[in-house]
Amino acid sequence: MNLLLTDDIVIWIPIHEINNPAYTNMNYLIFNVVYLLLLFISAYFTVILVMTSWRIRKFHKNMTICFSFYFGAWFECWLGLVLVWPYKNGLVLVEDTHMKFTNFETSDRTIMAHITKYPETTCLLFGSFLIWHYLASTVAGMCNFVIERAIASFFFSDYEKKQRSYLGYTLLATSQCCCIQGSILVFFYFFSLKPVLIISTILLSCVILTFFLLLQYNTSLRNRLDLKQIELSYSLAARFQAAENARSLKLAVFVFAVICCIFVLAISTMGILFLQLLPDYYDVAIMTIFECLVSLNPLFIVPAAMFSVPEWKIAFYKHMPFVGRRHRHRNPDSKIMDHDLRVSMETNLYFVQLEDAWRS
Repeated sequence: MNLLLTDDIVIWIPIHEINNPAYTNMNYLIFNVVYLLLLFISAYFTVILVMTSWRIRKFHKNMTICFSFYFGAWFECWLGLVLVWPYKNGLVLVEDTHMKFTNFETSDRTIMAHITKYPETTCLLFGSFLIWHYLASTVAGMCNFVIERAIASFFFSDYEKKQRSYLGYTLLATSQCCCIQGSILVFFYFFSLKPVLIISTILLSCVILTFFLLLQYNTSLRNRLDLKQIELSYSLAARFQAAENARSLKLAVFVFAVICCIFVLAISTMGILFLQLLPDYYDVAIMTIFECLVSLNPLFIVPAAMFSVPEWKIAFYKHMPFVGRRHRHRNPDSKIMDHDLRVSMETNLYFVQLEDAWRS
């Protein structure tokens, strides 16, 4: 919603209401209790994902760095929500009035709340900036993923052999500079809803297109190397990297699809508000849906990510309160058999690769 920071400066915060004393309503209390419970589950899921991605390394270090950082950035959103919650519910006032203010974006200054209590509204301003920064980081995280996989495709001859950690940290630093700048521009309302929707749609389209182009390229390269349909001689490391690139992209397809669906739903809700496709009395429901999509996305993304990697899936089950007990009490013989089978499969894979390299 838009607020007047001064008589001339308008800011845009990522909530749709302030000074709403609805916490006295029983239905609103029930909604908040359920919402807080889902936030707690989201936080638990996020911790499991970040810890598992580092303990059970299934991807290149650069990808793991970006992956863990951007999924862990959800706690930035969580902190922002905690900071702005008292202002949404009228527990802390932004000006000397208990009047409820509701809007997501407006150019009418007569209906904007005018911030007059600057020390008391510090948490509102800081929390709003954190949420904007998190939204920018989600877009940057998807961009970083496809850029890192593009780099891996370019250096496919020795990418796994050389860590090149500076690439991962450079991607993070560059993307965060862009995120901070973008968050400042949106916070001070240099960008309105329309350009934000256009930029988000363009970036999402480019990311999706690049992802599937990389998937097609690496799958084709792996097949050509395996079938020896080209005359060039490649090392075992190059063959392994081509297969690794294809594998990592295929593992990410489901997660990528879930993230894209959440993005499309969020952009669609904002598009409905911008185009005013529904009557005004639906605005609060649409804004609430948007806020839930932003704040509760780990409920959908984390299981999708954990179930995409078999080892992560097992770790995820073990951290579940009731399901994990059954996995922790599995027959030790079955664990040994699973381990022996995995070792045998990996050994056979290496021998096949060595034989292919020797023949080439």
